[in-house]
Amino acid sequence: MPNEIEVPFVKVNDTYLPLLRVEMECPKLGKDYLIYALPDSGSKFSIIRNDTFLRCFDKSSLKSCLVDKVMISNLLTPKERYGIKFRFEELNYTIHIPVAPLDFVNLGEGIYPSLIIGREDLFSRTTICFDRNVRLIIKANDL
Repeated sequence: MPNEIEVPFVKVNDTYLPLLRVEMECPKLGKDYLIYALPDSGSKFSIIRNDTFLRCFDKSSLKSCLVDKVMISNLLTPKERYGIKFRFEELNYTIHIPVAPLDFVNLGEGIYPSLIIGREDLFSRTTICFDRNVRLIIKANDL
C-alpha cells in the first residue's frame, strides 16, 4: 500500500460521502463483486447490506465463514458476523473482515454504500483523516 492515499468524496443524492471501491468475494457468482464501502468512525463493527450479502452467499457457503455474534446498537437481538474477504482497490489491500448483514437505507440509484466499515476493522490498521466534506486521507499503519 502506498504510504498515503486520498479518496475524494462522491456526491450521492444531496450528500457527499467518502466511498471506497471494494471487491468482495462472491461464491454464488464465482467471481468478486464490486461494491462501495463507507468508513464510519462511529461504528464499532462493520455491517453489510443484507441484499448484497445474499447476492453472494447462501447457507452452504456461510457455515465456514461464521465468526461470532455481536450486539449492534439499537437492535435487541445478537447478530451473526461472517468473515468475508474484501479487496480495497484504492489501498491495493485484501483483508478478511467480520461483517453483520443488516437492512439499511438505499440512497437511490447508482453509487451507494453496501458496506459500512467500523473501527475494529480498517480503522485499527490505518490512520484515517476526514478532511471536511472534500476528501478522506488514509495513511498506512500496519498493512
